[in-house]
Amino acid sequence: MEVVRQFIDAKKLMSVIPLPKALQNSRLEIIILPAEEKESDQSIPAEKTAKVNSIVDSLVGIIPDNGMTLEDYRAERLSKYEITD
Repeated sequence: MEVVRQFIDAKKLMSVIPLPKALQNSRLEIIILPAEEKESDQSIPAEKTAKVNSIVDSLVGIIPDNGMTLEDYRAERLSKYEITD
């Protein structure tokens, strides 16, 4: 891995990146490293994937399908729990 290290005046760097006031008018050390790539989903352990899948499977069908729309559920909840003063 290649690394670039350089000392530079803050005034030259301010045109590239905003700096806090504490760093303005000072000499800065710049270190440039390559960004690491994010790990792919393939790196997730199989046992964790299996656990998540079993949890999802256990939740399927927990709410019965009685043909109500979201608006119907909303209206039902509002009428049941609405507080009128």
